[in-house]
Amino acid sequence: MAGGHPGDWVSGPLVRRESAAQVVYRLLREAVVNHELAPSTRLLEPELALHLSVSRTPVREALRALEADGFVKRLPNGGLVVAGVDARDVRELYAVRMALESLAAREAASRATMHNARELTSILDEADRLADHPGSVITLGERFHGRITEIADNRRAADLLEKLHDHIVRYRLATAVESRERQDSARQEHRRVAEAILEGRPIAAERAMRAHVQHEGAFLLKALTDKPGGALSVPHVRAGVKKLRPALADLG
Repeated sequence: MAGGHPGDWVSGPLVRRESAAQVVYRLLREAVVNHELAPSTRLLEPELALHLSVSRTPVREALRALEADGFVKRLPNGGLVVAGVDARDVRELYAVRMALESLAAREAASRATMHNARELTSILDEADRLADHPGSVITLGERFHGRITEIADNRRAADLLEKLHDHIVRYRLATAVESRERQDSARQEHRRVAEAILEGRPIAAERAMRAHVQHEGAFLLKALTDKPGGALSVPHVRAGVKKLRPALADLG
C-alpha cells in the first residue's frame, strides 16, 4: 500500500472481528467449564449472537475453536451442543493425565534443587494448615502440580497438561462432590510425591504420582456415575449467556 505505514493494517475490521472472536471464545469456554452452559445444551449461533450483542461471525469462530478443543460437539444434523460428561471421557482424560504427570514427576526428581524443595514443602504445609477450607486446598493442589511441571521443564508435557486442565476442572464441577476424606488422602499422596522428588528418586516419584492421579480419577468416576443421569442439570443457555454480556460491551 503506497504511502502507508507498516502497522496500518492492524486497525482493519478483520482484526477487530478476530479480537471479538477471542473474547467470545474465552467467555463461552469459561461458561462451559463452570457449567453455566450445561452439558448437551444446544448452541444456536443466532441466539448466542443476540444475547451477547455481537455479530454472528465472532460467535461462529469461537464455536469452531471450542469444537476443536473438545468442549463443543457437532451433531449428525450439523447442530452444536456443549460436550457431555461421561465415564469413558473421564477414563481417557485421566489415563492421559496420569502418563503426563508421572513423566513430569520423574523428570522433576532429576532436576529439583533445594529452592524447589522449599517451594513444594511450603505449598504442602499451607494445604495442611487450610485443611478445613476445601476450596483453598484444591487451589494449592493445583499449584503443587503446576510447580512440579515447571521443575520438570518439559515444554511438550506442560503444553499438553495445560490443554487438559479445563477439562479436568469441568469434571470436578460436574461431580459437585466435596469429600474431606478424599482431600486428606490427596494431601498424603502429595507428600509421597514430594518426598520422592526431593530425595532424587525418579522412579519412586513417577510411581507415587501415577497412584495419586489414578486415585483421583477413580474418585471422580465413581462420583460421576453415582449421579442420576451422570450429569448436572444446569439452566438453559439464556441463563448462562446473560452473565457474559457485560464483558463484551466494549467490543462494539
